[in-house]
Amino acid sequence: MPTPPTDARPNVLWIFSDQHRAAAIRCAGDPNLRTPNMDRLAREGVRFANAYSNNPLCSPFRACLFTGQYCTTHGVISNHRPLLPDRPLLAKVMRAAGYHTSYMGKWHISGGCFGHHFVSPYFRPGWDDWLGWENANAHYDFEYAVGPSPRIHRVSQYMADWLTDRTIEWLRARPKGPPWFHVVSIEAPHPPNVAPDEYMDRWRDRPLTLRANVPADHPQRADFERRLRAYYAQIENLDDNIGRMLAALEERGELDNTIVFYFSDHGDLIGSHGRMHKSRPEQESVNIPLIVRHPGRVPARGESSALMGGIDLMPSLLGLLGIDVPESVQGCDLSGVLRGRREDGTDCVYIQYEHCIYPERPERVWRALRRGRWAYTRTLLDGPTQLFDLEADPHELSNLIGTPRHAAVQASLDERMRGVAASIGDAFFERSEQRPAAEG
Repeated sequence: MPTPPTDARPNVLWIFSDQHRAAAIRCAGDPNLRTPNMDRLAREGVRFANAYSNNPLCSPFRACLFTGQYCTTHGVISNHRPLLPDRPLLAKVMRAAGYHTSYMGKWHISGGCFGHHFVSPYFRPGWDDWLGWENANAHYDFEYAVGPSPRIHRVSQYMADWLTDRTIEWLRARPKGPPWFHVVSIEAPHPPNVAPDEYMDRWRDRPLTLRANVPADHPQRADFERRLRAYYAQIENLDDNIGRMLAALEERGELDNTIVFYFSDHGDLIGSHGRMHKSRPEQESVNIPLIVRHPGRVPARGESSALMGGIDLMPSLLGLLGIDVPESVQGCDLSGVLRGRREDGTDCVYIQYEHCIYPERPERVWRALRRGRWAYTRTLLDGPTQLFDLEADPHELSNLIGTPRHAAVQASLDERMRGVAASIGDAFFERSEQRPAAEG
């Protein structure tokens, strides 16, 4: 029998994927997929159906995750801006609380966009163990570095499989003693959408049930279907690897003493509303999977409708562990929701988007608010552009913006959005209102 840990505090495992939309899990209602391990986590813990990215782009979200701050506060408003380590970061807080910290995989917060591998320790303080890279955008033939050494190593194996192997090796090598916080950051199901042959073969020419907001007559519909099959292949491989990590924890007798989180940084439209990729305010882009399992602290209750944003993950984890939340954190401690002691999450989720990489394009800047049953969007140049009733219209097929019947709702959401922006020092509204005069 495995020896129980000598420290009663729970371990923490964050399994963190890239571009996995919330709806693409079997237990979330996707009829195409088989995801028994994600389903198990939800069944034995809780899946947050209303979890959202506060910025549906890789680097800004990751900076939000490890600071608990909005992107206009921490400064990472696009993929080419680095996160400066001049504030309390999650790894430093966890290590100061006595946790052994470990990170494996994609980092993407030190300012590099494509083909960057070595991440200076200056940009990633607080990690005792490190095996990672800045960004690969490749699932085979990628490169990484270990610890402080700038030496680059190359891998030909499929990334999700390889990172799972390294995580299992790390778990088996861990001595019993201080609790650990391990993050494994996997780039799947981010493009390029490819998986090992057995998964791709499983999905080749397979019939699909598409979301109701994928236009039936769209000229790219066949392309949407091809990409979706490969996306599903990646997700099923990811699910199998989650199962392997859970089995390794069970083998060590540590599964029930480990708080397991599964989440992603943002989603992917893949044909919804006739669009592809991310960085949009629609549900397929901003609604993210978030599943938490821990029998000692998180009651098994399947699904929660509580509203939660990415900036809430850091303070909620710290609250769950009884660790003080730094004053710099702008997210909410929703550990009471995780514990099942309250049903309501945060009042609203404020979502920001500036731009991806240079050049900056003002026509693509927007803010969105998710509050109650409503999803509301304003763009920098055009003002209010979208209003959806997600209870009556979950696929966002009927835009209610500007309709007299919903004028009061729109005004209330706009007022709340302005209030959040003002409270965090986001000058979005000032920029929006000054632009016409500046351009005239």
